[in-house]
Amino acid sequence: MQRNSFLAGFLAAALAFATTGATGATRALAADAAQEKTVNMAIFWLDGDIDPISAWHGWTLTRTGVGENLVQVDENLQFKPSIAEKWEQTDERTTRFIIRDGVTFHNGRTVDAAACKASLERALNESDRADIKFPVESISAEGRVLTIKTKQAYPTLLNMLADTVFIIVDAEAAKQAGPDFKFKPICTGAFKVESFSPQTGLVLSAHQAHWKGKPKVDRVNAKYISDAKSRSMALQSGELDFAAQIMPADLPILQKDPKLQVLSGPNLRIFLLRINMAHPIMHDPAFRQALHYAIQKDVYAEKIAHGIPARGPFSEVLDFGHRGADSYPYNPEKAKALLDQLGYRDSNGDGIREFQGKNIVLQYLYATNHGAEAKNIGIAMQQDLKKVGIGLETQQMENYASAAQAGKFDFLYERWTSAPAVDPQYFLDSAFKTGSSSLGAGNVGRYSNKDLDALIDEMSTVSDKEKRNELGRKGAQILMDDVAAIFLFYQTGNVVYNKRIDGIHRFVSEIYYIDDRLKLAQ
Repeated sequence: MQRNSFLAGFLAAALAFATTGATGATRALAADAAQEKTVNMAIFWLDGDIDPISAWHGWTLTRTGVGENLVQVDENLQFKPSIAEKWEQTDERTTRFIIRDGVTFHNGRTVDAAACKASLERALNESDRADIKFPVESISAEGRVLTIKTKQAYPTLLNMLADTVFIIVDAEAAKQAGPDFKFKPICTGAFKVESFSPQTGLVLSAHQAHWKGKPKVDRVNAKYISDAKSRSMALQSGELDFAAQIMPADLPILQKDPKLQVLSGPNLRIFLLRINMAHPIMHDPAFRQALHYAIQKDVYAEKIAHGIPARGPFSEVLDFGHRGADSYPYNPEKAKALLDQLGYRDSNGDGIREFQGKNIVLQYLYATNHGAEAKNIGIAMQQDLKKVGIGLETQQMENYASAAQAGKFDFLYERWTSAPAVDPQYFLDSAFKTGSSSLGAGNVGRYSNKDLDALIDEMSTVSDKEKRNELGRKGAQILMDDVAAIFLFYQTGNVVYNKRIDGIHRFVSEIYYIDDRLKLAQ
């Protein structure tokens, strides 16, 4: 009996201790969780994976502070060191980069020149983007020294290396992980990927060994919210701490919210109407000019898209951006006169002119994810073109890229970041050089101009920045004079954040949203 009593007492005491201990541990865990510094942000675009070598998926990683390049384009559109602490061009074909000491991948592996070499070669060999295959003769690595030699003078090397496809990743880990790497890439940024879902977004945690020091935020929930109105409402409710690309109509409401801060201004994204030069009616520049004069481009920009009317392909924030008046202001009478001179008349009185015995009815194509503004611009164009005797049919397509490559359009609604690394050559070359194409974009309108091609070739040999800017302006003027496309508007970019967080900066390039500077406000 005494033994049983002793056992009972011992068990009761043990149970009490275990319960108390468990409760204490639970409380401690709860306290730790409560102290965890978490930021909730929205991303408005997301694809099926987040491997930087897949199309433009690297944008997701740089925007969320996960991926870093050798060099970066800062808020002022200047190059600044990142993983490479400095660089020097030893001759017109050779550039030496000194890799920063103390950089580690998210898995703890040291980043040296050899690791950077492997990452760059992975992008060059495996990326499905034709536009990033720059002419490499050799890449060599020795300790912290990375040397890149090109086959010929290549003045835009830094611009290219700042492209998100060249985010430095652990190429060895990519080999070992196989297809899984696409969903959890190993990079070097302030935050690392804990989980990814194409439907919901990313969960990120702090990279404790980041080369700039331990991040001041423990966790970032990067939620995929494609609808701009939903992002706006989530900011107001407090569900989100940060979001970008809010509808301009919602900004005044958010600006009045005392808990929110709004940063806005022009960015580098140009919206344009690609013209299909393969269609016979589009061969005559006078016809393309007539179309340009016939549409109220400024109205589309300001009233429908809430953007900045475009005067050329490059935003005025760029040194090579357009200066001066619009080459084709709205002038329906001039449009009619040009069409009359071309002999395009309405012979049967139905209000539509004819070409080769058939009504001129053009096809306007846009993608489902282009949103309401693309649809509404199409409707407005229908009305404007009808006034000068031109018909227009609009079509929204899921398989937009395939239809674009197949040339099933007269007008193609497109958006480009026209100078992602602050140089004019990328856009001129990728979008308008004879024969260029890349991943459902590129020169799908089959535009060809020997003067532009020669200018682009000349740019490939010119290192002087001012000379390059001059050539960029000349190239833009060729596009305008020839009506290679109708440049509609430059997008007004914006970021909105809750004042409970700090360290937010608006990048004109929009390649970055958050980085190591992110923190909770004091």
